[in-house]
Amino acid sequence: MMLRRRQELREDLRAQANIVGHEYMIERDGDKVAEISKGWFGVSDTYGVEVAPGEDDILILAITGVIDAMAHPGR
Repeated sequence: MMLRRRQELREDLRAQANIVGHEYMIERDGDKVAEISKGWFGVSDTYGVEVAPGEDDILILAITGVIDAMAHPGR
């Protein structure tokens, strides 16, 4: 089972971004895997993350952290 899971993680994910609006969509083969948005919240440094059923929540949260680090390199 673990080997199969590792194979699934090798599939390419693509991030579409509206950097100014802090809106991001993660896709695999044109299908939406997750949406990440800072615009849903008034609190700074808070993101809303919606993950499609059956997707790897931890991987998507890690991607969210990387996107935030890229968007704010000085922090």
